[in-house]
Amino acid sequence: MPAFFEAKSLTPEEQKKLAAEVEERIAAKLEDGTLEERDVRGIAEMRLRPLPDIQDVQNVYENHLFKAEP
Repeated sequence: MPAFFEAKSLTPEEQKKLAAEVEERIAAKLEDGTLEERDVRGIAEMRLRPLPDIQDVQNVYENHLFKAEP
């Protein structure tokens, strides 16, 4: 199975270890019948969308719960 994710915060060795763990879990789910091969193919074909950058979400920085009384 080719690498299907990139975690820039991890070293290449950590990425390989994580990928191996994911592949083991997928294989286990295929073996016990939780997933079928078509499920895995469908997931692999999904287009991933990046999460919004926290710095682009302005309302996170707004103190909207505890505004001072005018």
